[in-house]
Amino acid sequence: MKTLHRIFLKSFALLLVLVSCMQETFNTNISEIFEDPQNLEYYEILNARENVALKTGVPTIQTGGEIPFFEILSAKTADGTVLDESYMKDVSINNAFPVAYPIDPDDYYVYEGDTIKYVTGFDSSKAGVINIADENNFGIGDYYFTIKVSTKNGDLEASTIFDDAFHLGVGPRLVTNLLYSPIAQNLVTNTNASTTQPYLVTGNPNVTFALASHIDTLSIDTETGIISLNEDYSTIENDTIFPTVTVTSTISQEVTEFQGSSFLYLVASNSPVDLPKQTNYFFYPTFEANSKLYGYAKTIVTPGDVTEAKTWIQAAPASLAAAERPDDVVGNKSLFTNVTAGNWRAHESYITINPQDLTQYALGYNLATVFYTKNQYVEYKPDGQTPTNLEIYISTDYSGDDATSTWVQINDQLSCQINSLTATPFIGTPYPGDQKLGGGDPDGQKNTSRNADGKWVRNELDLNKYKSSKSFALKFKIISTYTGEGKPSSGIVGRPGRYYVSDVYFKASEE
Repeated sequence: MKTLHRIFLKSFALLLVLVSCMQETFNTNISEIFEDPQNLEYYEILNARENVALKTGVPTIQTGGEIPFFEILSAKTADGTVLDESYMKDVSINNAFPVAYPIDPDDYYVYEGDTIKYVTGFDSSKAGVINIADENNFGIGDYYFTIKVSTKNGDLEASTIFDDAFHLGVGPRLVTNLLYSPIAQNLVTNTNASTTQPYLVTGNPNVTFALASHIDTLSIDTETGIISLNEDYSTIENDTIFPTVTVTSTISQEVTEFQGSSFLYLVASNSPVDLPKQTNYFFYPTFEANSKLYGYAKTIVTPGDVTEAKTWIQAAPASLAAAERPDDVVGNKSLFTNVTAGNWRAHESYITINPQDLTQYALGYNLATVFYTKNQYVEYKPDGQTPTNLEIYISTDYSGDDATSTWVQINDQLSCQINSLTATPFIGTPYPGDQKLGGGDPDGQKNTSRNADGKWVRNELDLNKYKSSKSFALKFKIISTYTGEGKPSSGIVGRPGRYYVSDVYFKASEE
């Protein structure tokens, strides 16, 4: 079978050569069957949401077997108004792209003196898909796109312009995040007490409110969403209520519903009750395994003398974090790398924490991220400098690719506590090692009062100024500062040491 396969590939290659040589002779016949693209069809989208990202399905097109290439020429509204660049800058269309498919080594063959190891072609599986980026200008209404499709066969080209080929219908953005702040509120009888007015964190503001539960106890203002006790309500003991609130778009009449202890709970009482404000730990990864499923991804830039299997591996979580770790966070681990330098080969690696959308907590909350770090066994170089360091970065525009995202180092912005949750915080992460000044302080960061050698450090960063970020990411990077030859080991000058990261979480605390 492999022999037959090789014969087929060689015959196919020969056929390509023959077709190429004979193309000019039969050019007239080819042009007779080389037709313009026909019958471009898209499934229309009629339930898109204003200003929200979307993409179409793959269209169908007849090209006589040729590869189609797509171009959006224009788009217009239902009344014929052509959209300007403020709309079109967020619109793109996919095209086929070249790919090389490897051949099984047993099926390699020689053509014109070269060993053929790949078959080249085009991947057109997503060709024609229209993409519109998030936060675009497409508001409520209908839009029609004019698209040009072209094909090429040798020197022959053909193209067709399809007017109004794709129809996009955009409706109001529905309210998906309704916030009463605080979540727990006390309504005292006979005082005309009412809740705060809720925030429409997301969605078109043209809405009305209604109660879908407890209508014998509560009333709601249909325009503002403020809830109050009915005038005839009475109670003997404190009554806990979890109301269900519906929000109806006055544009489309679509309804969203909200209910539950994390949405709003009310305590109706005859005298005031003090209700504590809540903290939502909205992202608390466990680090159980190297996977985004458990909250992170690791990248090794320069392994040095550390194997992949020993880079950012699991260990016991920070004992210092136990007092504030939520009860529902179980099985969590810390991550650590024991940096070795058998031949002083440099090491660099990092972990990137799953990005978070902070905009959902833009109103009514104070935001922060907290994490625990530890350095151990770090011994200074002869000049007193640390041989390694743990650099901490943030990105407010994380794209999913570290290389194309913007990163800012924040070591000097963090509020830190060494081996304590009650000590007065200081700003800036402690310098690695035991802070002894032997050999000097070339980095100018040693401080004997901030010796965190072998101790857990609680780090916190205020995120309130980043509330507009839809993709906020953290990165922890181990770097080495050494070069040259040498073989440091335990107790010898320049030992690179070990770094831990544990209990990384994001929290939203009610204002």
